[in-house]
Amino acid sequence: MNKIELPYQETGYFSKLMSDYLDEKEELKPFYNHYCDVDAFGKAIEERKQFPIDREVLVDALTQQYKGLEISEQVKTNIQKLNNNNCFTVTTGHQLNLFTGPLYFIYKIVSTINLAKVLKEKYPKNDFVPVYWMATEDHDFEEVNHFNLFNKRYELTKNQAGAVGKMKLEGVEELFSALNEDLGDRNGITKILELFSKFYTSNCTYAEATRGIVNHFFENYGLVTIDGDDRELKKLFADDMEWDFIESRGYRFVQKISKQIIELGHKPQVNPRECNLFYLVEGRRERLIHKGNGEYEVLNSAIKFTTTEILFELEKYPERFSPNVILRPMYQEKILPNLAYIGGGGELAYWFQLKEMFDVNNIFFPTLILRNSVLFVDGGSNKRLTKLGLTPIDLFKGTEVLIKEYLKKGADIVLDLKKEEEDVIAVFEDIIQKSGEIDQSLQPFVKAELQKNIKSLKNIENRLIKAEKKKEEVAVNQIQNLKEKLFPKSSLQERHDNLISILLFYGDGIIDELIENLHPLDKQFIILTAE
Repeated sequence: MNKIELPYQETGYFSKLMSDYLDEKEELKPFYNHYCDVDAFGKAIEERKQFPIDREVLVDALTQQYKGLEISEQVKTNIQKLNNNNCFTVTTGHQLNLFTGPLYFIYKIVSTINLAKVLKEKYPKNDFVPVYWMATEDHDFEEVNHFNLFNKRYELTKNQAGAVGKMKLEGVEELFSALNEDLGDRNGITKILELFSKFYTSNCTYAEATRGIVNHFFENYGLVTIDGDDRELKKLFADDMEWDFIESRGYRFVQKISKQIIELGHKPQVNPRECNLFYLVEGRRERLIHKGNGEYEVLNSAIKFTTTEILFELEKYPERFSPNVILRPMYQEKILPNLAYIGGGGELAYWFQLKEMFDVNNIFFPTLILRNSVLFVDGGSNKRLTKLGLTPIDLFKGTEVLIKEYLKKGADIVLDLKKEEEDVIAVFEDIIQKSGEIDQSLQPFVKAELQKNIKSLKNIENRLIKAEKKKEEVAVNQIQNLKEKLFPKSSLQERHDNLISILLFYGDGIIDELIENLHPLDKQFIILTAE
């Protein structure tokens, strides 16, 4: 496959906040620790050593979590390496999307693996373990119960409650039947569905299935998957959870930083609560509410606590307390020897709101890395682009803009009336000057007439383009179809399409292809085109 690179800032799909971060704008520096540059990791490594973690508990927890799953020597070795003080992690996190969900989930993991490799080459005296953090405690079932494949949505219906990691995949066999019916004539689909059916069964939970399929694709690269919904790991974070619901300091610090981000013209990604914890009990995950006067209650339940009771509950049952989006990053950094977090633009945006909270709690704030983004252009689409005289980079323009540019470039007559507009402006500027010499009150009238003439020229240009569009209807339809295929619903392909689609197009070797081409520190959007 051929590789084309495009700076994120030129794609039109990334926020100003992310563009400013990648450009290393001075005003954003208070919101992060070290910049995303390989040389900066030397200082980050030394700083990270000042924040020790309980490695024994971590390794024991991981060993228990992997019981019953056959794993590679690379994964086993990486888990044991975490016992050593010169071993650090590079982490990404994601929800437990059905069948891995959108493609960018895969790109996050590949970015994480490749960053660990780059760091090992740069700092060979240390070891670096790529980690995928499963968001098993998320309770938003509607975000994980489906995936899109060839413009069709496949989903499971909700028949359970609570954290999705513990939910069974009830009804998944019917989903496989639907996939077989829809795609059974495609070459390679049988093998792919057989693979997924090894992990996705009605007896498995979302967490078990996700760990299994991720391990299948990435075990040879030593990727370690961790589940934060773990009693022993949460014990390590108990003091910080107490800090949040007793003092509500997390709320105050994040609110303060959010105001500063707004003053810089950016929109905060998350809003903190006075208590940033959920309570897990009886198949439910409900918000913990601080009622004041030392009283707490669990939303949508009859469960209530006094301060003394909730502290006892936390000490005896830490597994019942679940961090929300504000506290989860801090929990992650408390239990992992982590150097960097790799995420999408929206994720990194909320990390920018958290640094002061980390500092106050004396927890290391990791380097923030924007995950790789990829556009796959299949062979058929690439041939059509070439025939139209377009490049894959052209596709990042709006559909109508792209069509107009194509029509203007290929028309027998000049459709662009810019020169005529310049001529009209020159004539009117002379008239404006003359009218001012006679009576300056005439100038606004003449200027208004100029605008009418410019508007008329625009209307004429649009009529010319409309006529040319009708004449070139076949090419226009091809452009529209290419945009819809490669940018479904006017969004990035990676936010819509599923892993199965690229496995069908490109085969088993596509993971190796991604490993070869995705390098997060290059800060480039990647376009991979087939011959």
